[in-house]
Amino acid sequence: MITHNFNTNFWTSGNGKDFFNWSGIDITEKPLDENLFYTYDKEVDDLVAIWMETGDFKHIMHSIHTHEFQIALPKEFIDFKKDLANPPEWLEVDKIKNACELSERSGLTGLLILRNFSLLGGYNFVNLTKPLVATGSLDKGAVHRLYHTLNFWVDVSRTGADAEVNRMNACLSTRLIHSASRLMIKNKFPDWNYKELGVPINYADMIATNIAFTVYYLYGIQKLGISYSKLEEEGIFHLWKYVTYLLGVPAHLIPDDKESALSFFKAWTKFQGAPDEDAQKLSWSLLNENSPVNLLKLKILKTNMGIVHKSVANYLIDENIRKNLKIPSLAFNNIIPNILKLKNKIPISRERQIYKGNLDQQNVLQDYKNSSSKLN
Repeated sequence: MITHNFNTNFWTSGNGKDFFNWSGIDITEKPLDENLFYTYDKEVDDLVAIWMETGDFKHIMHSIHTHEFQIALPKEFIDFKKDLANPPEWLEVDKIKNACELSERSGLTGLLILRNFSLLGGYNFVNLTKPLVATGSLDKGAVHRLYHTLNFWVDVSRTGADAEVNRMNACLSTRLIHSASRLMIKNKFPDWNYKELGVPINYADMIATNIAFTVYYLYGIQKLGISYSKLEEEGIFHLWKYVTYLLGVPAHLIPDDKESALSFFKAWTKFQGAPDEDAQKLSWSLLNENSPVNLLKLKILKTNMGIVHKSVANYLIDENIRKNLKIPSLAFNNIIPNILKLKNKIPISRERQIYKGNLDQQNVLQDYKNSSSKLN
């Protein structure tokens, strides 16, 4: 892999420095094993390659999404699914519950963080954008990407009766899609730059994506006024260790806490070059996606969500990345973030926060589902 000094400012004066200050820990960077950029879910890739050739892949995906089993599925898939459903010895149910309750009670703020900080901020890193572009994600549009990303996040972070089944199915579906995408990229792009990018959707990049759902999320919701306990923080890292494990990354490689996450992330960013025109197009598409969010009462906000998204992005993403991705500033960048902070400081019982937050997230997800269906 080729190293770069492009992200030095990220750690000296940008979001990386913010993360270090937020963590309150003296982070010791550990050298990154470059083999992780060339290590991937080969066992499942081999299975998916066979299933795609036999026509079983579409039946498998249908069974996961609909729970219908009208056609006999390959024994290898049934065995694989059973093995995956066996909880690992290190899994702690109480930590998963704490994480899911925090995810639910973060409500609309949590979704704004995921969209305008975790996802948008990740476009600064070339390894995360190139597989998206190669699989046609840019052509499908921001609404499609957002719906599937938010749907996955909701499915893996709930506390309801079917939570574990939904989490397992979401991870299983995504894992198979990762394999199918990797196989497609290998076939369609024989000139893929392995020296610069590694194997598409490799272990190193999957761990970096994990950090978008842990470090970025926790830092972001706190910055917008949502406080959380140490147990909830530990829970978020544990939940996403489990999710990333279900997606195929060996457990011992996945960060357990913000110290190990930031240590890994700092080393990983040294292999990331400058974002290119594709990254800017992805960013612009996301920022200009303006699906109405019906739970908002003010019509001006409901019909001008782009203003909300740009405000949150400007508030959280550092100046250097905003320039890299050409994120436009607004005349009054802090008004909406300050309103969100005030709203999140209003006293409300934890039970009510969880109930209302989950309901709000489900309603927003339905809005995106409706918008996505209109485009198909």
